[in-house]
Amino acid sequence: MKNKIYNEDCQDTMLLRGLKFDYVFTSPPYNLGGDFHTFSKGKRVTHGDYDGFSDNLPEHEYQKQQISVLNQLYEGLSDDGVCFYNHKIRIKKRSIIHPLEWINKSKFNVYQIITIDFGSTPNVDKSRFFPVSELMFILTKKREPLIFNEKCFTDIVKIKKGGRKRGHPATFSENMVETFLSSVKGKGIVYDPYIGTGTTAVVCKKLGFDYLGSEYSKNTFEIAQERVNGTLF
Repeated sequence: MKNKIYNEDCQDTMLLRGLKFDYVFTSPPYNLGGDFHTFSKGKRVTHGDYDGFSDNLPEHEYQKQQISVLNQLYEGLSDDGVCFYNHKIRIKKRSIIHPLEWINKSKFNVYQIITIDFGSTPNVDKSRFFPVSELMFILTKKREPLIFNEKCFTDIVKIKKGGRKRGHPATFSENMVETFLSSVKGKGIVYDPYIGTGTTAVVCKKLGFDYLGSEYSKNTFEIAQERVNGTLF
């Protein structure tokens, strides 16, 4: 079972289809309340919420959901596989919420944390230092993972932000996927449980990996299919 995107919730995919994979590359919804925005020419541009669901769960429910997803990913991942899990430190009610609050409650071992420096941010609240970074959590099982840093990256990686894709408010760049997948020892199957418009699959095809993905929204799923088939973007 490979090179397929499922139009369904990722937890249904993993529960019902018994997926097995060598790598995970994903960035889940951040539970930001549906307020995705950028700044263009000095003006705030709001991109709205995800298609098909609201990114605005009570925080305890969101963290419980993410622990469940991570544990399912753990079960499907090969023993020496690697899970690249992109998230960020959020601010709510004047306090930070760190992803380790739920990652450390999952079955995964936190092998390393990489800082992704995007160099800019739409969050220009002058009561704080501007947050231009996110985090990549390299999660593993107990065996030595398939990591080989041939290109000698440091633990601070500069990445150009991905442009907004039609049908999705929050996307990452192909360069981001390429950077991290280039650090593994061999090819294999990469699963993205939140594949969105299909960037992970597009890069997998380019680099010679097989892919699997899940996308809940019918509209976004169709965009991903078009991208993977080379008929869009």
